[in-house]
Amino acid sequence: MTQSTVLAVGITAATSTDIVVAAGVTVTVGIFSAVADSVPLGLAFGIDQVTPGASNTIGCLDGLKRQVMLSGPGTFRVKRPAYTGTAFGVFLET
Repeated sequence: MTQSTVLAVGITAATSTDIVVAAGVTVTVGIFSAVADSVPLGLAFGIDQVTPGASNTIGCLDGLKRQVMLSGPGTFRVKRPAYTGTAFGVFLET
C-alpha cells in the first residue's frame, strides 16, 4: 500500500486534491495529525463525490470514523472546515 497526502495538515477551511478512483478499485481515505491527539469534538471533514452538477456529500471523517474506503469509479474530494485545535490533514492509501 502507498500513502500520499491529499490535504496538508491545517486548521483553515480547505479542500483536498481530487481523489480519482478507477472502476473496480478501492482506496482508503483518512485524517491524520502530526501528534497523537483526539479530533476536536464536533469536527467533521465532509467527503464529496464530484458529479456533472453540484457535488454530493456521501459521508464524513471525524473522531469516530477516522478513515473510510471509497470504491470506484468516481472522483472524490474531502473538505476541512475552519476550526481551532490540533491541525489535521487527509491521506490517501492506494
